[in-house]
Amino acid sequence: MSKHQGICRLCGELRNLTFEHIPPKAAFNDRQQLFEVTNEMLRGRAYKKFPRGIGQYSLCQQCNNLTGAWYGREFVRWVEQGMEWYTKLGNRGLFYLPYYIKPLPVLKQILVMAVAMMNEATLQDHQELRQFLLNREQKYLPDKYEVYTYFNKDGKPRFASDMVVAKWDSTIRITYVQAEVALPPFGYCVCTKTEGQQSLAQYEQLCDITWFGRYEYNEWKPIQLRLPDRETHEPFPLDFRNKSEIQEHLQKSRSDKSE
Repeated sequence: MSKHQGICRLCGELRNLTFEHIPPKAAFNDRQQLFEVTNEMLRGRAYKKFPRGIGQYSLCQQCNNLTGAWYGREFVRWVEQGMEWYTKLGNRGLFYLPYYIKPLPVLKQILVMAVAMMNEATLQDHQELRQFLLNREQKYLPDKYEVYTYFNKDGKPRFASDMVVAKWDSTIRITYVQAEVALPPFGYCVCTKTEGQQSLAQYEQLCDITWFGRYEYNEWKPIQLRLPDRETHEPFPLDFRNKSEIQEHLQKSRSDKSE
């Protein structure tokens, strides 16, 4: 039996699993990384090492090769354009920046990443999404999902999946995050819609790119996106506090405990 035998997150078959780089290796994900991962924290481990780039054994060879050939190249082109802007602009705020991409393959690669991060026990809940990804020509993302992106300007890589995130202010906002991945130049967040409620990704003013799904597979499109800059110092999805905000929160927590 193979050391990495398991259920392929895309086809759902019991097979030998290959290492899926998340994001793809050519998208600046080819170096060793050591950082906090939410799933590892739940197991009592502080950090996880990724010796050859971020990812995990979750797709069979056939699905890995297929989606890589269909979506990987166009996703890398998108990331290369983003890295060019990221390098030129640094932390100078928000601009409408032009990209020339095939939007549908870019969107589908982000969703392949999200599916590859899912727990195999939840696969039955995402059959429609998996079918969408295994048909390269199919347009329009299944209605219950939303996809957001942002410039990841500072902090640590983020690799989180299958978490409920809540925020309290004047109201309570609860969002189920299927996956969030952050590795410069971009971060990506795949959420499940909550009926009648603004998602936390919208509340955080991330850039909604769900509409990438309305284009044909081979359709090139000049687009302009206004991406927010976000920092990822903590491993938890949709936590974009800067260092001073985190320090302030820690000091307040200590003060509250001492009273």
